[in-house]
Amino acid sequence: FSVPLSAMITPDVISVSDAGQAVLQCMESPANGSESERNFWSAFDSTSNLEKVQMGKTVSSRGPQLLVKILQERKKAETALAKAEQMMNENGDDLTNKLAASKSISYRAPYLAFLIHQRFANMENPPVGTSDLLGEMDVVETFSPYARTLPCSVCAPICWKRNELALLAGCIPGMSALQKVATQTMQLAAELIALLDAGLLWRFPLTFSPGMITWDRWVWAAAVFDSRALPSSSLPSWVVAKGKSSSDVWESCGVMVPFLDMVNHENDADTQIEWNSSDSEEDDPNTWCLKAITQEKTKKHLQIYRNYGSFDNESFMMKYGIAKMSNAADKVKIAWALVDGVGGVDPPKDYEPVSDSCGVPSSQLVFESTDADSLKSWWTEQRLAMLGKATHKNDSLDALKKGKKITFWAMNNGKIDQVLFPVAVVAALPPEKILEWHRKSASAAPINGRPLDGLTLDRANQITVRMYLSFFYAKKLERLLQSLNSCMKDHFNNVQLWVKASSGGLNYVARGDGDSMSVEGESPGVVMGWQTFFDTYAYNSSMEVEDRYYAIAPDCCALTMYDGHVRSLQNTLDALANDSVFLDNVKQQLEELGCTLDNTPAVVEIKSAPQSKGGQGSSKADNESKSKKKDDKGNGNKNRRRDKKDGRPPAIKLHIGNLSYKTLPNQLYDFFTKLYGKNSVLECHIPTERDTGNSRGFGFVTMPEQFAIAALESGRSHEMDGRILKVAKSNSAGSARGRG
Repeated sequence: FSVPLSAMITPDVISVSDAGQAVLQCMESPANGSESERNFWSAFDSTSNLEKVQMGKTVSSRGPQLLVKILQERKKAETALAKAEQMMNENGDDLTNKLAASKSISYRAPYLAFLIHQRFANMENPPVGTSDLLGEMDVVETFSPYARTLPCSVCAPICWKRNELALLAGCIPGMSALQKVATQTMQLAAELIALLDAGLLWRFPLTFSPGMITWDRWVWAAAVFDSRALPSSSLPSWVVAKGKSSSDVWESCGVMVPFLDMVNHENDADTQIEWNSSDSEEDDPNTWCLKAITQEKTKKHLQIYRNYGSFDNESFMMKYGIAKMSNAADKVKIAWALVDGVGGVDPPKDYEPVSDSCGVPSSQLVFESTDADSLKSWWTEQRLAMLGKATHKNDSLDALKKGKKITFWAMNNGKIDQVLFPVAVVAALPPEKILEWHRKSASAAPINGRPLDGLTLDRANQITVRMYLSFFYAKKLERLLQSLNSCMKDHFNNVQLWVKASSGGLNYVARGDGDSMSVEGESPGVVMGWQTFFDTYAYNSSMEVEDRYYAIAPDCCALTMYDGHVRSLQNTLDALANDSVFLDNVKQQLEELGCTLDNTPAVVEIKSAPQSKGGQGSSKADNESKSKKKDDKGNGNKNRRRDKKDGRPPAIKLHIGNLSYKTLPNQLYDFFTKLYGKNSVLECHIPTERDTGNSRGFGFVTMPEQFAIAALESGRSHEMDGRILKVAKSNSAGSARGRG
């Protein structure tokens, strides 16, 4: 595939076009630099710089306010257009104009005017330019055939209608995208209004005929340009080197290459492109062309150049108006403050662990607390100093001390953020470990830049770090689901989502008898897990391309973006379910920190949790201390025995079959205690595979005799995680016939 340089829409082409020159004449001349130093682009500024200014005006705005602002800006631009056309009709040639201030119009604006001129001019092939400047360049006579092949509409968010934008305005995770839409709309409206005030409509009738420029076309041109322009960095260096415009302009604007830009944005295509400059060093401009050569077999009618890199769905949606389902590059921003990691406090009242605590009682775990005394007691100067060394960010530490938050990314691949992990390690360490490390670090310098060199994490420390990360991510997931639930019920027939990280989280499946959930201010209703909801509604407006699904409608794009957010949190939670997977994921990070792992089996010391003002519920230490005691190995009936050491009553060990492979011991423990009472379970254990750490699909629950008999003979159906459990007396072989 070969494209000559003269057939590309470059900054040089725009600078000599009639549309570009018309926009330039609506601008004030730059105040700095001599006349000889000035060029076409010196009057303009980069789009990113101008949008940053607009972004600052929206920082404190919430979703509904942003939505109103977008609608107001659209209305303002449409009103300015109507007023300008009315003045043309009433005053004829007796019109005044006010030039736009230098640097107030972006590099993008001349491109938009050029695309509108080439697409909507009242002639078959409108020329690129008629000025004398055009004679100095080799350029095709018109780009109209290309402009008319461009889609008549682009489903980018700047083009969405009010009800479509409302799906972003009602959800916290939609705020970032909506803020970008507001920023782009404000800048586009400001530029169009400034050009109208400068007389763009009536000063250049041969270029822009009456009615040619409208707000919808201005936004269309912006959506087309943003989605179609190839970055100059993706092209051979000689393309920019042979241009007359500065490299900053090329970098900001990019290049529009006819037909090569018709891509499907596949980010993991195996296609390899080799650029051939085709005698680009020759002086004859006719020899300057690009040849894209694919290195793989390509089917007929299959797009060749289709790799735009790896982007998350918010980026895809904002730029192209599409979203890729199951996008591995998805991520979501999360925030952390000192109050999010406080030890020595009771767990929240609604705390439901979603990871295996391996017998570590909740009194030794770390939760969240806003109590000032608990916060000060836990985050001592020594712990804060250790945090500063671990993260290498003193400015972030200062912000944390002032009560502010720092941000991280939760990623779809389940990996833990490089900065969040050391934060979690420091937050979860017991006070004695902090003191021990400070004594060691005072006499030895860090080795090879490893900030926590000399820190040894025993099994209990490792579990505590993992359980804290699990608690933190679970809270973020639940709050995100709560926000989505509030938004979705207004758009999807009063649907109610499961907003807990427990019971499968996103993969929660309602039971056949109808689970209900109370929503504040509303009557309970049947709920569905996010995955069920997404499968039901998101695929209505998607299409399959090369075995992948893409969202193409606004509501489908928004849902797919949200799916990437919650999926990033859920996938990280899944990686925290047990020690083996967790340690595999963080092994490199631990080495970089300088931590040493001590995996010597040790008895967990159970300490009573201190009573604190920051506690949010009663501790589960008494229950959890019983969950991992070693089985007796003596002779006699193992199903019915008395523990001589603690004097507990006769107990029966039950075999629990048909367990879900995702069920954790603490969840099995909670299931039986809810059915038969707080003191009904003495021990709970789920065997795992030696190599993988995955559940083997069955477990054991030891109960006092009267409770065990009730479980065996009550005839009650034991249903958990969508499965009917098989409950039976355990025997030496580990299996028995059970009752459902």
